Amino acid sequence: MASKTAEKKSQKQKEQKTTQTQKKDAHTKSKKKQSSGKANSKSSSSVTSVLCKLLLSTFLLFGITGALVGYDTYRAGGKFEASVTGQTLKQAGLLPAVQDAWTCSMKYSARGYKWAEANVPVYYQATSKALGPYVEFSIDFSKVLWNGAKKGFASAKVFATQKLSDAAFYVEQYAPGLPKKISDASCTLCDTVCTFTTNAYKHTYEFFKTKVFVGQLSPESLGKVFNSTQQAAAQYYSWFNDQVDFYAKLK
Repeated sequence: MASKTAEKKSQKQKEQKTTQTQKKDAHTKSKKKQSSGKANSKSSSSVTSVLCKLLLSTFLLFGITGALVGYDTYRAGGKFEASVTGQTLKQAGLLPAVQDAWTCSMKYSARGYKWAEANVPVYYQATSKALGPYVEFSIDFSKVLWNGAKKGFASAKVFATQKLSDAAFYVEQYAPGLPKKISDASCTLCDTVCTFTTNAYKHTYEFFKTKVFVGQLSPESLGKVFNSTQQAAAQYYSWFNDQVDFYAKLK
């Protein structure tokens, strides 16, 4: 009997040890999975950040390069061949290829612009018709929410007024004249703030009128600059449409 009980105890101890080892193995496996998941998420986030930085730097590089080439062409009287960049490409024998690539890109860009100019309003009208009921429903729903918010604010205001009057009556019993003093002090403070704001606005207006907006910054000069800017924008828009029509007709 003693030997059987000893065997049973040894078997129980062995089973407990195996269960403990299994639990430890499962815990270590779960830790490894969590660490691998964190590493994968970190790697994916790092990859996306690197791609975003690469795209941003690429667009920035192309923008700076285009601005420099445009300024160089502007200095040469608007002729790319006479610019420093054009002369360098001509010496290297790359000017015809660059001109062909530029013409091709401008041709397809102009065609895409003409297509968008002709088809985008049609798609916009179709989309607006399809989404019109949903937009109206959202507007009506926002109006309902706004009216509910106003009613809630009004009821909260009435409730606060009632409670404040009750509190003022309670304070009046133990400290006569204190609520009136607080009300008078609040009115005086509000009048002081309003007067200070009005005076500050007047002084600021007079300062900018007499010290800042004079000479080149006077309203007359700013109006002339605005008119000249409008004329320049209209001229550029006309030139842009002419260029688009020219490149769109190329074959």
